[in-house]
Amino acid sequence: MSAGTLVSVAVPVALDRAFTYRLPPDLGDTLQPGTRVLVPLGPRALVGVVRPERDPEAPDPSKVKDVHGVLDPEGPCLPPDVVELCEWMSDYYLAPIGEVYRLALPGLLTSVDARRAALTEAGVAAWRGQDAPLLGTPPPPMSPGASRLLDALAQAGDEGLGVGKLPGLRPRIAGSLLRLAELEALGLVETQWPEAGIKTRTELHLRRTDYLRGSASDEEAVQKIVGRSKQRRALLDYLEAAPADEPWVPIAELRGPFPRVRQLILPLVDHALVATEERSRALDPFDAQEPAPSTAQAPTADQQQALEALAEITDARRFASVLLHGITGSGKTEVYLQHIARLRDQGRGAIVLVPEIALTPQLADRFRARFGDAIAVLHSGLTPRQRLDAWEQIRQGERPIVIGARSAVFAPVPDLGTIVVDEEHDGSFKQEEGIRYHARDVALVRARALGASVVLGSATPSLESYDNARSGRFRYLELRTRPTPRPLPSVEIVPLSVHRPDGDSMMSALLRNKIRETVDAGEQAIVFLNRRGYTTTLCCEDCGSFQQCPDCSAPSMTYHLGRNRLMCHLCGYIEATPQQCRDCGSTKLTHAGAGTEKVEVALSRALEGIRVLRLDRDASRGKRLLDTLSAFRRREADVLVGTQMLSKGHDFPGVTLVGILQADHGLGLPDLRASERTFQLLTQVAGRAGRGERPGRVLVQAYAVEHPAIAFAAKHDFEGFAAQELLDRERMGNPPRGYLALIRVQGLDEARVQARAGTLAKFLQSGVAKLRAGQEDALALPAATLLGPVPSPIKKINRRVRYQMLLRAPQRGALRWLLTHLRPHLGIGGSGAAQTLAIADVDPQSLL
Repeated sequence: MSAGTLVSVAVPVALDRAFTYRLPPDLGDTLQPGTRVLVPLGPRALVGVVRPERDPEAPDPSKVKDVHGVLDPEGPCLPPDVVELCEWMSDYYLAPIGEVYRLALPGLLTSVDARRAALTEAGVAAWRGQDAPLLGTPPPPMSPGASRLLDALAQAGDEGLGVGKLPGLRPRIAGSLLRLAELEALGLVETQWPEAGIKTRTELHLRRTDYLRGSASDEEAVQKIVGRSKQRRALLDYLEAAPADEPWVPIAELRGPFPRVRQLILPLVDHALVATEERSRALDPFDAQEPAPSTAQAPTADQQQALEALAEITDARRFASVLLHGITGSGKTEVYLQHIARLRDQGRGAIVLVPEIALTPQLADRFRARFGDAIAVLHSGLTPRQRLDAWEQIRQGERPIVIGARSAVFAPVPDLGTIVVDEEHDGSFKQEEGIRYHARDVALVRARALGASVVLGSATPSLESYDNARSGRFRYLELRTRPTPRPLPSVEIVPLSVHRPDGDSMMSALLRNKIRETVDAGEQAIVFLNRRGYTTTLCCEDCGSFQQCPDCSAPSMTYHLGRNRLMCHLCGYIEATPQQCRDCGSTKLTHAGAGTEKVEVALSRALEGIRVLRLDRDASRGKRLLDTLSAFRRREADVLVGTQMLSKGHDFPGVTLVGILQADHGLGLPDLRASERTFQLLTQVAGRAGRGERPGRVLVQAYAVEHPAIAFAAKHDFEGFAAQELLDRERMGNPPRGYLALIRVQGLDEARVQARAGTLAKFLQSGVAKLRAGQEDALALPAATLLGPVPSPIKKINRRVRYQMLLRAPQRGALRWLLTHLRPHLGIGGSGAAQTLAIADVDPQSLL
């Protein structure tokens, strides 16, 4: 690439295009793909990534801007395989190329205008109203905006302010940057990129104060301060729920649920609802305790067979995709460990993807015990600086084994030899917002390009992976036995039509008695209900109306006893529990339904003397999650009540009984994977029983006891369930016997949303007609089918009305052809209240 030539740059904006810039002579004569550059976009200076040369259409030379600077002078920060992976993802998932590259880099390397601005000595002198000796003359007059900016920078001190956080930057982006440029030209301000590797020893902690806390009038005053921000309301409730003995919450803990926490706290701090304090930074919870070193365990016959097959693949250094199908407790993790150990002997690296790293501390500990400091654990609790440091250590080869959730698939591991996807069936590997990618599929594409292996592990594989294995596209390895002498737990179905549950705990007398017997025998039990909160509905006795979320079309909100709040689990809306009905004014409001919070309370009352813990999103945030798991493992509690968080691979040797309260809860959802998810969840939860020396038992309460998902799960019969479900999928042309894309349009104005959905539908119908006309065999299946548009099953979320249509095709090529032509018509349309957004979800995992 010669100096002065054009380069294609992916800029982190939500526009579905790249931008062309000119490389000026003073920046050298080569720029490799994957190199970060500083480029102008409108009034802003943004961090972009150089793309592979794509022979872009020659733009008007007078409109091409120069690259401002090269941020990676020693070479590209992204390896070639990750660059090609980003290009593939943008094409396949119809995603803005700049947003895809943003996924692959730590936040500090892609910050929207990540420069920091600070006063020079002359700026400090000017702010104090003195002459500026470095300028030799008093500073010239400046605009009022520049004067205010000068004052803000002076208040920030030596560290200055991030350019992206300058006062008034939004919505007046251009004005703030012009004032900054004005001060730079005067020599009063300098901007620079922060150096990597700088570590701070403290971090911001937050605490809910006692101000405006308690009475109804206090709640009204708080609501005025919070305004309509659901995230700010949720943040305040989060802080209120902190334990009395540990009221200070580190900001690192809040970044996961509240990515904009620093903006959200500003009015709360200003009005004294929240106190802040710089305190010593706590250790990464996954580094807090150094596990004792471990050595490889003697494999079972099944494990040995799997390891030999993986060794053959490893030594051949070729791409291979493997489905490791092992029953719960069969030792899949030990296979991962020994497989990766062989790769490490060859000097190669590995990535291990898990559904949610915070829920699998045991797995991280086992890897650390085996590989020590070679492990990097990526999770949402890391600060941006910690994440950047870990990423750089990975890139330099200092930590060649990476464990993390779906975004770890982009980790720049040198000489990557394998990607392990643990619990590959888990729905959290699919991102449902922004870039809607599936980490399992992205892992397969990356490994194929590198000649590496992919190991997909699960006791309940997705039907897509199982079908690929059965057809020979994946290598199929099975683990049918447990390393312990105990078999799989026995399962008893409890029909709720016969054994009526009580109104509080949702438990039948049979299950309640079994829990008492288990605890009296010195053993532990797990009670599973996949609904958090205390009660699930609040109904008026006089008019029969439910107290609904004002911004969503869900039938009701959930009551949380610990917070004494009604919450919408769709959009995050929170309000104080009403004293009267919104519709008729009646004070006769009745709570109905039960969640894990109510089960915990009812169980403690019904079975006196037992110790109960709860594991759900409300009770197990941040460090409390690890504390709960550790306490139960140490047998400091007899019963653990929880949601699907219980199914995430936990190993509790003391658990001999698992009670599932409402096994058919998810079967009524209008989603093609409802049955599959129910089977997987029941099997995974049941697998927590009998992992120690004593046999396990599972009681499954349900009304639809004859449903295949429940009947096959009770028999631990994955093959039987898969065979029947695959027949149903084939009849409908659904995955894995067909291909889908969900097109959704959403906006505030229903008429506008419906109109745009209709326009897109006409365009797609025209494309479908062209495909059908091109087929020679009149008896063949249609090349594609369009269903809809119709309102989404959940029609409104967070005030936005949603319409959708479904594209179904028996061959991927037909679907790709339609989506390629549809792509220019997606994105934002209109403005203001009439604005609509059209997105395409390729290979959707949920149709809700």
